[in-house]
Amino acid sequence: MASGRRAAQLQLVEVDEETAPAVPVGDPARVDPGAQRDEADPEEEPARAADDAGPVRPGILRRHAVLWGVAGLVVVALVAVLAGVDAARRDRAYEQAVTVPGLLTPVDGPVHVRWRAPAKPGDGTVLVADDTVVVVTQDSAGRHVTGYEAGTGAQRWTARVTPAQAGAQDVPVQCPSWRDGRVNSLVVCMTGLIEPVYVAGEQVTAGLRIVAFDAATGQDRGSWTRVGTLTGFGRVGDDVVVAVTEPDGRTAVERRDARTGEVRWSYVSRERFSSALAIERSAMELTDQVAVVRGAQIAVLRLDDGTLLRDDARGKALALTPFREGYAAWTPAGAGRLYDRDGGEGPPLPAVPSRLDVDDDSALDVIVVSTGLAVRGLEAETGDELWSLGLRATPRAVVDETLLTSDGGRYAAYDVRTGTPLWSDPSDAPDWPPLTDGSLVLTASRDDGVTTLMARGLRDGAQRWQVELPRQVTQLAAVGGLLVGRTADGIVLLGP
Repeated sequence: MASGRRAAQLQLVEVDEETAPAVPVGDPARVDPGAQRDEADPEEEPARAADDAGPVRPGILRRHAVLWGVAGLVVVALVAVLAGVDAARRDRAYEQAVTVPGLLTPVDGPVHVRWRAPAKPGDGTVLVADDTVVVVTQDSAGRHVTGYEAGTGAQRWTARVTPAQAGAQDVPVQCPSWRDGRVNSLVVCMTGLIEPVYVAGEQVTAGLRIVAFDAATGQDRGSWTRVGTLTGFGRVGDDVVVAVTEPDGRTAVERRDARTGEVRWSYVSRERFSSALAIERSAMELTDQVAVVRGAQIAVLRLDDGTLLRDDARGKALALTPFREGYAAWTPAGAGRLYDRDGGEGPPLPAVPSRLDVDDDSALDVIVVSTGLAVRGLEAETGDELWSLGLRATPRAVVDETLLTSDGGRYAAYDVRTGTPLWSDPSDAPDWPPLTDGSLVLTASRDDGVTTLMARGLRDGAQRWQVELPRQVTQLAAVGGLLVGRTADGIVLLGP
């Protein structure tokens, strides 16, 4: 019966923790229940265990509830913080995509067709202006530009640019931007003057016409014309830069207000073209800061104020390319050289810098060149070689300190500062422009007529997702941050 007496001595006592005096550590008045358990007979354990399993005190329940509540709040707060960090990252990625030409907005998940629209093929026939996708279309009434809401594809407006005219040659319409980057709410398009080609004995005057529209409404914002044979055309802010051959054979380059045609600055060559074939071979290459014109003379012009940085004879063997704020030159007889925005000499180069489709300025201290037999990284300050890769591939992009090259559509990635290989994709692939949002790279592979788009990590090449593209899509490109697919008669907008 000893076990019964011992059990009778154990009582449940509820203590008011707010009023009960604290018992100092080591106070002999404090009861040590552990000591009592040590003195107990082992046979008494089952009886004590049964008594100890009695009702839980309300105070303990309250404390457990508080602890679980606090833990829940911590989890909720952590999720909120992580969501906020992810949202901030996406906001930064979106802002970067709309300011860096050729960069996509985030494509974290598999993409699908969001909407379709008819469009003419060719360069400059798709433009993203603010939140409007503008495409060049054609019907029996002539050529138009049509604006669609970027997110839904809802048509906002359409405006005719050139009417249909019997007996006239096909005159293209282009609405370009540098590297297909996103522009503001002003849509600027260029078309040639309609030229009658079947009228015998009539003198034809070549020229171009500039038209401007509001991106949201399609409202006419102005138009003007320029006589001359077109050499090149580009947009800089709300202005356009045009290069033409004048009727007297001289090359003229002008920066004009896109809406009114007001001339900001102009350049006219001293020399004249002597043949129609030479005129046809003239060209102009633009960045957002520099123009290289191969006209009656080879000229380099600064776009902000028209400053002539270089002027060479047309027959000279000379490779010139605009590069960042200045330009680079190279001749077969000697080494190349980099020049700054004022025409001052920079470091020597073994070749002119590679023309990149995407450059987010993450490695301004590195210049990437291709010699045909190797791709090399040079220190921008001195021209010293940092690394060299025996590649015939073409450098296509520098994003987040990562160099992307392609060889017939097969992409590979390297650390742009060290030349260290990161990953490569040997799949049979279409030769499309680089597609990256700064975190992922989209590579394509074809098998039995089916094109599969795969998202890889920019730095590790690890697969994140893949999806089959509609068979009608023949090409993908980044336009104004959006993933635009081309079909035989239109475009498709793809997104997560």
